[in-house]
Amino acid sequence: MNKPSVRVATALFALAIASATTAQPLPQPEAPGSNLESLVEKPVIEAIADEVSGVAAKRNLDTLTLYHRTRASSQFRQAAVHVLDQLKAYGFDNAQLRTYPADGDTMFGTQKSRPAWDVEFAELWELDADGQRVQRHGSWDAMPLSVAQDSVSGRATAALVDIGVGTDPADYEGKDIAGKLVLTESQPGAVQDLAVTEHGAAGIISYAPNQKSAWWKEDDRLVRWGHLDSFKAPGTFAFMVNLRTANQWKARLAAGETITLDAEVRATREPGEYVLVDAAIKGASSDDEIIYTCHLDHPRPSANDNASGCVAELEAARVLKVLIDQGRLPRPARTLRFIWPAEIEGSLIYLVSRDDTDRIKANIHLDMVGGAPVTKSVFRIAGGPMSLPTFISDVGHEIGRFVNDQTLAYASGEGADFPLVSAEGSKNPQLAVMEQVYSMGSDHQVFQEGSYRIPGIYLHDWPDRYIHTNFDTAANIDPTKLKRAAFIVALQGYYLAAFGEDDVEPLTRLLAANALARARDRVLSLPGLAPMDRVPVMGIHWQHERGKLASINAFAPLPEPLAAEIEDQYAALETMTTPKINPAMAELVDLTVYTRNPDITGPMDGFGYSYQADRLDAETAAGLALPYDMTWEALNLVDGQRTVTDIRRWLVAQKGDVALEAVAGYLAALAEIGVVRER
Repeated sequence: MNKPSVRVATALFALAIASATTAQPLPQPEAPGSNLESLVEKPVIEAIADEVSGVAAKRNLDTLTLYHRTRASSQFRQAAVHVLDQLKAYGFDNAQLRTYPADGDTMFGTQKSRPAWDVEFAELWELDADGQRVQRHGSWDAMPLSVAQDSVSGRATAALVDIGVGTDPADYEGKDIAGKLVLTESQPGAVQDLAVTEHGAAGIISYAPNQKSAWWKEDDRLVRWGHLDSFKAPGTFAFMVNLRTANQWKARLAAGETITLDAEVRATREPGEYVLVDAAIKGASSDDEIIYTCHLDHPRPSANDNASGCVAELEAARVLKVLIDQGRLPRPARTLRFIWPAEIEGSLIYLVSRDDTDRIKANIHLDMVGGAPVTKSVFRIAGGPMSLPTFISDVGHEIGRFVNDQTLAYASGEGADFPLVSAEGSKNPQLAVMEQVYSMGSDHQVFQEGSYRIPGIYLHDWPDRYIHTNFDTAANIDPTKLKRAAFIVALQGYYLAAFGEDDVEPLTRLLAANALARARDRVLSLPGLAPMDRVPVMGIHWQHERGKLASINAFAPLPEPLAAEIEDQYAALETMTTPKINPAMAELVDLTVYTRNPDITGPMDGFGYSYQADRLDAETAAGLALPYDMTWEALNLVDGQRTVTDIRRWLVAQKGDVALEAVAGYLAALAEIGVVRER
């Protein structure tokens, strides 16, 4: 079915707005379907769908999950070498390992490199009254995840003391901590200062739960990935146990029993090397690049997070290399580059180390893309923040809707040309969610951050009941989902790499149609905003839509007559959708304008290191009130033109209400440490 023209769609939308203003119910849109073949020729879709293999991806995943892939470690390097060897087997003669110092001192933009961490031996035993070992509760060899990351060497045979949360001095009152092992429900790093530095604990035992979801704390077998500070000296050690063990210990301690544990760690935290795998399919005529990323690090097994993203990227690389080398797909104009960094810090180190990041036109990021139904995962395709308008997310969502439509039809028994089912996987429909609001938490935010402004898409599962635990295993991965993820990103990357002037007009039709749908959603959301925000937010909405259209120019020129026609439609729609409010309505205003310091590049919070926290005084840091998921975008919006009030409005348009004082306070704090300057 063809999409309606812009003028016809505008008329339909006008009827919807009119019905809203007369208190009549808005017409309900039909479930959105895909019209992918208006953007991509069917032979391209067929070639990629025929070549992509979920089984091949799963075999690579089985190998990666054997390694404890913490950054700059020996096992991370082993995993990287596996990826490198596979790339060479796939014909990537230019595949290489890039290395960077991991010394705990070198700054890469706003990321301080962390020292390499490796463990020789670690065990935790419970002893009986005679000092004999009765049960092992932690073992580096059996479950390296049971040893908190960045633990240092230490040995203690000591009684266990329950400190509960352990982050408040009151948690220690009346307890003899010195020389003991403390039991806490917090992450080890959260109690290190109070328990070890201040009260003299010999070490930490943690049963911290993983990220909250509807299934949080239901499975008491889960052992979570634990963290200690990467930089503190002399440091300490910590073991991670499951909730079942912790509850048994807590009950015994509450009954007055003494529990004695024997803990030993032999580990090194010393200068080493970050390793990053890099390979490329060279473009035919342009120096521009489309770059794929996935983070290769995380503890063993970390199957969905993120061996899944790594092998889906590897499979996409294989598919595109085969199809292009065999002439089944024409070589695209732009280069397709594939890298496998450590999460966030590795991507930032990579970008800082390049002096030509303006050549990177798009980032396609994969982080958790293979969770089977047992993980309770929901597959998602996210775009980017409103500070970085781009058509790329519209294309990604169109491919996602195509996969949804095809796989749902197949699962429903209706038949489909592209079921994208793996021989070893499920036949379930994909049911991917197309996220309109930016998502945080992985490498894509480094590329999209205001220092680099590289647009892209982010494929991810959420929730995942086993994330960051010993149950994130290869057995919980669906090869069908791996196949579909690889298909989506291979098709998206090839489309962007090959994009030319002939692709502009079909893309503008998609953008115009999507703009109508988004405008309707925005109008319906306005009653949830404060009256003073409704007009500004609607204006921001249309600025963003115009920015999406203009973003085409980074790939091919947008013809002026076509741009003018669409602008006429957008202007009419903006007038139609802008609400009427009392012009005398009071609003707090802050007209301060900041510019970004070009010498400080990168986000304020990296991985295992916070540039902001390292420089702000404690009192200022404690007084910050801007929610964490807004701080990243607030800095992105600093452009030397927007006022603090403008930045607040842009945040409201994306995340909902926020106090002007919170935005002003955060930006003033960044000014104190030289990240921004008042104009």
